[in-house]
Formats: sequence, C-alpha cells, structure tokens
Amino acid sequence: MVHGNKSMMNQAMAKQGQVGLLLAAVRRRQRQAVEARVGHLGISSQQFWVLESVFQRGECGLSEILATLPMDQPTTSRVLAALHERRLVHIQSDVTDRRRRRVSLTSHGRRLAAHCATFADEIRKALLVGFHAAELATLRDCLTRMVTNLDRLDGAAGAKSCGGAALAKERLAGSHRARS
Repeated sequence: MVHGNKSMMNQAMAKQGQVGLLLAAVRRRQRQAVEARVGHLGISSQQFWVLESVFQRGECGLSEILATLPMDQPTTSRVLAALHERRLVHIQSDVTDRRRRRVSLTSHGRRLAAHCATFADEIRKALLVGFHAAELATLRDCLTRMVTNLDRLDGAAGAKSCGGAALAKERLAGSHRARS
C-alpha cells in the first residue's frame, strides 16, 4: 500500500469516528517505525522500549518500568527475561526486599540503549510534529479519559463476572466459619 493510500484510509477512519482503529494504527505505525530502525539489531519493538526505559532510569524495579510503558507485568517480565538471556540487562534481587528484582543494563546493553536513544527521541518527536501545546494538552486529556473509561468498563465487567465468584467465596468463608 502506498503512503497516500494509508493517509486516505486514516482520514476515512477519522471521519467515521473509528477512534479505536486510529489508536491501533498509531501503535502499529510506531512499532513499525521502531522495527525499521532497530530490526537489524535483533531486538523487537517491546525490547527497544524496555531498554529505553531502563536506560533513562538507570537501575530500577519492574514497577518503575511498568509505570512508563503500555505493557502488562507478564509481558514486561518476558521481555526482560529475553534481554537478560541476551546479556543486555542484569536482573538481581533487591537488597531491601528479596521478592523484588532490580534491573540494570550490562555494558553491552548500555551501548545498545545509547545507540537506540536517538531513535526513541526521533520517534517521539515525529509522533507530535505539527501539534501546538494546547492541542497536546487536549489530546493527553482525551486519551487519559479514554483509559479511565475503559478502566471503569473493566471494573464494572469484573464486578459482574466476579459476582458468582464472590458469592462462592462468601459461601466458602461461611462454611469455614461453621466448621470452626
């Protein structure tokens, strides 16, 4: 598909109000932009962003990485395991809490992340070209509200789907109290 056709397709989606499709298109294009720049290095888009996150923070915990990326905990853990296997990151126990892990870059990981940092900046800037400060503030507000709306939806759906589980849990607790 030529670039002009993509632009026409995106304009058609925007006019039709298909916000979800546009958001997916942005994520897909961002992933493609990353992979075009670092694919030859043998790292995925997810690995790229995790390396970038650790590079920006220095030694950090999983929760600090999760706070900066649109990834869930299991995915981020798998990505970190792959980076560890490639000797790009160190993963060690936190001295203050053995249940937690600390992540840091190896010397090879630091060199790779430093090389990739220019690509991360380039992609972030390209994503926002042509937006004024007020537009960016509105966009951030709208996207934040969308996330909140979906969180509410998941909360309501979770409450509905957990209703039976909650009732079963109550019954189990009641039967346990009766045996005591």
